[in-house]
Amino acid sequence: MWGKAAGARLFAGVLAVAFAGVVLSAGTPAVGQDSGAASFVDFCRTWMEKLAARERDNLSQIKWRRAGSGFEGEYVGYSKDHRCEWKPGQVPIGKLSYQEVRYRKRGESIAAAKASAPEIVEVTEVTEIFRYQDGKWVY
Repeated sequence: MWGKAAGARLFAGVLAVAFAGVVLSAGTPAVGQDSGAASFVDFCRTWMEKLAARERDNLSQIKWRRAGSGFEGEYVGYSKDHRCEWKPGQVPIGKLSYQEVRYRKRGESIAAAKASAPEIVEVTEVTEIFRYQDGKWVY
């Protein structure tokens, strides 16, 4: 009845409502929040920078294979858009949501495939949950 993407969006929406945390954007922790909230914004930014580096590594290490009269390869990347949420409590909880994207590149030769625009093959909603313990965020 519903497509995979619509189901994922609905599920993500239900998670966001169920979590009921404080939504943060870079550099703007909610008024009255302690350093856990402020540090989570930085933690999210650092986490996403690591994913961007991983994507660059994945792109540079594609395993090319013959496909029809040419070549193709796939790699995993990550959305630049993300959402950081922070829920205060005895043990504060942080939630980072983003999309993992599987890309495919194709061409008549490996060089042409490398130069081609990537095609999105699959998108997966990812939610990472962390706890704030001993002054730092822990996976």
